[in-house]
Amino acid sequence: MPLTSIETCILKAASHLSTSGTMNLGGSLTRQMEKDETVSDSSPHIANIGRLVEDMENKIRSTLNEIYFGKTKDIVNGLRSVQTFADKSKQEALKNDLVEALKRKQQC
Repeated sequence: MPLTSIETCILKAASHLSTSGTMNLGGSLTRQMEKDETVSDSSPHIANIGRLVEDMENKIRSTLNEIYFGKTKDIVNGLRSVQTFADKSKQEALKNDLVEALKRKQQC
């Protein structure tokens, strides 16, 4: 017997922290799945529907994790720096020292 499941998940996440700023993320995700299942005493119709719903929920959860949270993390990490200006200055000075040391070593 053919089963059809259409599920929609609506997501809204917000952060209003003074240390990291404000972030608002929202969206919806809709997925449809069709599956042919046989109905029997050991696998009644309601059990087949339950498995279909659980499969869809797992797929939507995985997609939300990959698309919304993964991409948002990549974007936020690209825009924001977790290093202070002093740490960046120290790192830049170290990099310059290493470059100069390598240049001196190559000249010898």
